[in-house]
Amino acid sequence: MRYWVGLALAISLSLASCAAKRMPTIVTVKVPDTYAGPLHLKPCEEGAKEPAVVDEQGNGETTACPNGDVEIVVIKQTQKIYLTSEKVKVDKTGDGIPVGITANVP
Repeated sequence: MRYWVGLALAISLSLASCAAKRMPTIVTVKVPDTYAGPLHLKPCEEGAKEPAVVDEQGNGETTACPNGDVEIVVIKQTQKIYLTSEKVKVDKTGDGIPVGITANVP
């Protein structure tokens, strides 16, 4: 009987640890219709447009202030391009405050 109690406890703990993973922050960005190249976003900017709008050099601001993974949805003409967290880099200060989000728009 102890085996089953231990097994049930182990399964419960493993399920709880899976559920504890945070969902990524999703940032939507509107780029110029012909834009392809590096994307540089300044995070945590009050009053930034939603979706974030970038200029011809790929620079923009977002209200998002991520504390974990970030995924980006790029709106380009009539299509949406999804950039997963593996393709997005978040630059942070030593105490974990995000100061930059970079990615590459195909």
